[in-house]
Amino acid sequence: MSGQLELADAYDLIYSAASRMMAQEESPLWRLDSRGGGWPEERRAAWRELEAALSASEGPAPHEGEPSDPARHLISRRATGPVDRPITFAEAVAEWEARMAADPGSWEARREPVLDDYLVPGRAVVMPEGHMMTLTFPFSDLINRLAPGRPALKIAGDTAELTRLVHIAADELRAAMGAPAPTPHPVGSVNVARVSHRPSDGGDLRPRYDALFRAAARASENLPTLEYIRETGDASVSPLTTRAAQDVQNLLAGQSRVFWRERHELIDPSVHTTEGVDWPDGQPVPSPVGDEAKLFARSAELGRKPRPPHPGEVRIFREKGDPDHVAISAVRAGILAEILDEYAARIHPGAECGIMHFSAYDLTGFINEGIGRELRETYGF
Repeated sequence: MSGQLELADAYDLIYSAASRMMAQEESPLWRLDSRGGGWPEERRAAWRELEAALSASEGPAPHEGEPSDPARHLISRRATGPVDRPITFAEAVAEWEARMAADPGSWEARREPVLDDYLVPGRAVVMPEGHMMTLTFPFSDLINRLAPGRPALKIAGDTAELTRLVHIAADELRAAMGAPAPTPHPVGSVNVARVSHRPSDGGDLRPRYDALFRAAARASENLPTLEYIRETGDASVSPLTTRAAQDVQNLLAGQSRVFWRERHELIDPSVHTTEGVDWPDGQPVPSPVGDEAKLFARSAELGRKPRPPHPGEVRIFREKGDPDHVAISAVRAGILAEILDEYAARIHPGAECGIMHFSAYDLTGFINEGIGRELRETYGF
């Protein structure tokens, strides 16, 4: 029994380290549907092998009545349809992408009263630019918390006010869309598993361990060194990926047990935001995650909130003289509200999550580059 437990722990360490290495690359250049980004085919094949080895430990498909597992499922809502079951990360991304693809947009061209592009009630949401910045501010922290391979953690910070205000902001988006609001806070409305599925859970652990070990070794070795990157200017791989690959190699060789690194060694994700530290007086200081509540409280104090378009309101362009407001489609606003609810659920006091599974990779990509890029482009800078 002890040998099996030791093997499980060793498997999970390699899983986290290898997932972290892969997640440093924001674009999946190794996949067959990618153009490759200058990667040699040997490297791409090695990374495909590693992704397959990591995906083999995803766990069983969700079934009716099963609690939602924060390491593999959304915890702010359940799957759509008649069966009450968790919604996986992959299903959430596919659903959001389908909704965006079918989005009719926020405006339509009309000739009356004058030829112009008009925002359509029920299809558009308008808000101050500063409020859009506030709504998307948590994205970086959420993406880091969903990072594949992230070790298990439990929220210990004073985040009650933040999670309350984030959910209120999500409901304000829904109200501006004309959707029913307020809604129940996601915490308590979704049955969340107390214990997450570990990557090492399940059968055939020894062959899975051997396959993951080989794949992690091959993938980590098929990268340029930092010295090569500096000398040649090779931009095909992030230096962060190369550093993470060195951690993988040291772990496999038994030279180190470092398998995960935050963006700064002082960051404790149970109480701090994860995207970095502040540098007052030249000294690194991590930011309590609960302090983000100040941004949402400030928006509320200023009366900033989403609204439906006014009758006859034209499509908003900065060059038309309205630099202070932004407009997005109701479909995008609905997805933004759901992402905010997911953040509220994950940073609620006492929220727990096991080792984040690699299936979160495409979820973080969607939040960052799918809808995230669009929403950031509405800013003034």
